[in-house]
Amino acid sequence: MSRRHLQQAAQVLREARSVVLACHLNPDGDTLGCALALQATLEAWGKRVVTLSSDGVPEIYRFLPGSEKVLTNTDQRGFDAAVVCDTGIPDRIGRAKEAVLSARVVINIDHHVTEGTFGHIRIQQPKAAATAEIVYRLLKVMEAPFTAGIATCLLTGIITDTGLYRYMNVSPTTFRVSAALMEAGASPAQIAEEVFERRSLSSIRLLGRALENLQQEEDGRLVWSYVRYEDFTTLGASDEDTEGIVTQLRSVRDSVVIALLREVKPGRVRVSVRSRDERIDVAKLAEQFGGGGHRMAAGFWVDGGIEEAKEKVIRTLREWMHCSTSTNRRG
Repeated sequence: MSRRHLQQAAQVLREARSVVLACHLNPDGDTLGCALALQATLEAWGKRVVTLSSDGVPEIYRFLPGSEKVLTNTDQRGFDAAVVCDTGIPDRIGRAKEAVLSARVVINIDHHVTEGTFGHIRIQQPKAAATAEIVYRLLKVMEAPFTAGIATCLLTGIITDTGLYRYMNVSPTTFRVSAALMEAGASPAQIAEEVFERRSLSSIRLLGRALENLQQEEDGRLVWSYVRYEDFTTLGASDEDTEGIVTQLRSVRDSVVIALLREVKPGRVRVSVRSRDERIDVAKLAEQFGGGGHRMAAGFWVDGGIEEAKEKVIRTLREWMHCSTSTNRRG
């Protein structure tokens, strides 16, 4: 990422009269936080802004200022500019794709490294702990004011993508940006409580079901679980209630690769994969199934029932781990 790209993006957004902002599928705090921070900034400047998330806004992120304005689709086309946050793969923005590609200038902001040429202006910084760090820098270049609401959105992106600053992606820059956002009015305690400590009863019960199904193999290095479609219907839960479950599985001692499979509809399974070891690139694994993400956190879909998906995905995970030098046994 160069300052030139930030300046180019800033100029495009200053001059644009209409902007479409897009989140990736199965939105997390980073993609939503970035989009909503940009939404608030651009609306304050009098722009016409449409913010899209094909999967809507999960309950745990509806405390974010402006989240009630997020749409799942739009018929509008021909925007002056489009900004895609937290993914460099057009198919991962779902129904927002047509609106984004109709824009005169497409800006892609991401902390994942992806191949291809998506976006007229690509701002990628793999060393950033979250895309929110990059959007923070963009807003600084734009000389935009940081309201408490904007700061809250961006700090949510950082807190969720770093697992409360517990992951290997945290850098000194992460703490410097977080401190600046706190000074602008964001509260880490409030964000942590909203995201991690306010769960619906159905989500807690779903966590219990995932823990019942927990499996550990490959000398404890591979930890995985699953939730059946019947579990969702019986417990009155939805896929958004699985948010954070894979993080709970990550706490199993000796785990290196963690996976959660959930059959959100009959014959359709969504998979989240995490890695503790940078040498095990789960994004590359996800790409084999048509998904994406970054080196230590990725996701994808598998067609078929949960039993078929378990056999296919777990077999691939075992093979993937055996191909990695990071999983060699220590003797």
